[in-house]
Parts: sequence; structure tokens; C-alpha cells
Amino acid sequence: MNNLFDISSEEKDRILNLHEGATKRQYLTLEQAGQQSGGVSTTKTSTETAFPKQNVGNQFKFGEYQSDVVKNSIAALRPKIEEFIKSSGGKQFVVNIGAGESNVTNPKGFETKGSLALARANSVKQYFQEIFPDLIKNGTLVIQSPADVSKVVLGKTPYDKTKGDNRNPQLIKLYNQEQFVTFDIQGSGQVENITSICNWKASITAGTGTVAVNYVTTDIKLQGAGILTFGTGSIPDRMVVVDNKGGIKQDTGYVATMAHKYTSFKYVPLYVSKLTQLNKTVSVSGANIVKINVKNIDDLMKQILASGVTQIPDDKTLRDMGQTEVYNGVEELKALFNKGVREFVVYTITSSSVTAPFDNKTGDSKVIVYSPVGKTGYNLTGKC
Repeated sequence: MNNLFDISSEEKDRILNLHEGATKRQYLTLEQAGQQSGGVSTTKTSTETAFPKQNVGNQFKFGEYQSDVVKNSIAALRPKIEEFIKSSGGKQFVVNIGAGESNVTNPKGFETKGSLALARANSVKQYFQEIFPDLIKNGTLVIQSPADVSKVVLGKTPYDKTKGDNRNPQLIKLYNQEQFVTFDIQGSGQVENITSICNWKASITAGTGTVAVNYVTTDIKLQGAGILTFGTGSIPDRMVVVDNKGGIKQDTGYVATMAHKYTSFKYVPLYVSKLTQLNKTVSVSGANIVKINVKNIDDLMKQILASGVTQIPDDKTLRDMGQTEVYNGVEELKALFNKGVREFVVYTITSSSVTAPFDNKTGDSKVIVYSPVGKTGYNLTGKC
């Protein structure tokens, strides 16, 4: 009987190469080939956010470009800015510093038009660097300020001291308006909506997760308390409930809630192969992942065959059952064993949907479904 599983070195290399390639990309079986549909279901939406513009130009004394008043006003904004960054859901925000200068004669040292406005803008930039070094270092806060005098705004109101313009109240008001330093903080953030668990339903038809998102096909934040009901069909999927930090509160493990068509097998070989290839990754890890340990290939086959099957099928019989999900699946399992794998991932089989409790008061936050095997389809409902 052992000779049934002898394969040539060329065939072994072919299968091992197939396995190594499959672990690096999303795998679709021949029966499942074609354009994917379904995918990650999420309630996250993008919302533009903007911090109110702050004008600090009038807080510089005439002819000066340093101001403790301005620095203190920025420091006083830190709690508000941190809350703004936190509540917006964004990871990067931009401080835009603008500066303007009137035609009033600048003091000595700032004869070049725009140089005083530029110095004040640089002071504001320096204050941000001193007050927010952590946010700037990690890239959360980016500062954009005028690079030279060509980037500041020069006033258009004429100035002639000999005509008494410096004592004209109307002109002084215009000069003050043109002499400014402003900054605003802008950024795009993502606001995650919360869905009520009551009478909620998620349905995936022919959906496959991708490696980029750890094979997640549903990721939804729920509100309330109730029962989640999960029906997967014959292809195994996994539902978990997590808290705000991602800790697992409930875990169905991989479960198939409908019998498959291969009556000689308890577990579909291809499904076992795919789950085993992902063993100990994010999607296939945790206390509720079902595993079997095998001593040899005969032992592996006996553990995945149906309980009433005493004779291990030959290659022709396996092909007749199903070229891809059975025969190719068995070949992949052989290759894994010959590569040294002794721990294989299987799944729970039930005749009906499985349930899990959900309650925000106990720390439950999200429901996540992993679907790494083929074009699966499932229904997931919530009820209060």
C-alpha cells in the first residue's frame, strides 16, 4: 500500500515548486478560475477634515520676528491639535504657514522686501518644531512654509511716510491686514462608521480574501448586544469577534456548515492543503484552529478520509472524484509532507450554522471573517 504514494523526483520538485508559489500569491483552483467577485466588506469611509485657521500675525511687535506670545499660543493649541489628529483617524497632517508684508518700511536688517514676513514664518515653523518634535519625527505632522521672499505675499497699499501715511488710521488698518502670519492644519482622515447588530446581515457570494488583507472578507464594527449567526456552506471560513485592540473574544475556527460532495473524504484535500500552507499566519492562528499530526502519508490519508473508508483510493479513483480539489489536493499534501510538514490544518464540519455572542459592554468591537480557501460564499447575520 505504501508504494501507492511513490512519486518521482521530478514530480516531487514540480509539486514543491507549486506549493512555494502558492504561498506567495492568492490561489484559485481550476474550478474557481476566472474573475474574482466579492472581497473585503468594510464600513470605513474617507472624510476630509481641517483644523481652524489660526492668524498670529498681529502678535508680532512691529519690526520683530520672534514672539513668545505666538509660541505660547501654539503650545496652548497642542491639546486641541492632538485631539484633532486622534479623532480624525488620519495619519498625516500638513501645517501650511503663510506670511504677508505691507509696504511700511522694514527695520534695519530686513531691507529686502518680504524678508521680515519670511523671518516670521520661519519663527512659526521653528515653534512647531520645538512643540511637536514627536509628531514631526514620526511623520504625522508635516510643515510647509515659504522657502524664500518670493513665496510671501507683498502688500499693495502704497506707503509714504513723508505724506503722513504712518499716522493715517485708514491706511494703518490696511497695513495691519497686509502684515500677517497665518497657519492652518489640514488632512484627510477616515471615519469608521458603526453598524447596529440588530437585524444586520452580510452576504458574500463567490468571494475570496487576498494576502494583502490577510484574506479578510468582512471587517465591520458593530454596536449593541446580540447573537451572530454564521453559515459558510461546504468551503470553510472563519469568524472572529475582536475587541478594540484586536484581541480575539470569540472564534469559530475554520468551519464548514454544509457537507461537501466527496463522500469518501471527511475533509476536502485541497482545503486542508491551503489552510496548512497558511498555518501560523494571521488568518490561520489561534486556539480554535483544528490541527492533526501525522506520522506518514498513509496516516495523513486515513485521518482525512471518511470514517467508513478503509482502503486508500488509488490515483485513478482520486482523479475520478475530482481532479483539482481531490487529486491535486492530495498531491499538494504529499509534497508538504515530503518537505517536512507533520502538522496539518483541518476544519470543523457541522450540519447547521454556528453562533457567537456579541456585546459591546463586554468589550466586543468588531466581527471579522477570514476566507483564504477558494471562492467561498457565506451568510453572516446579527440579531438582538
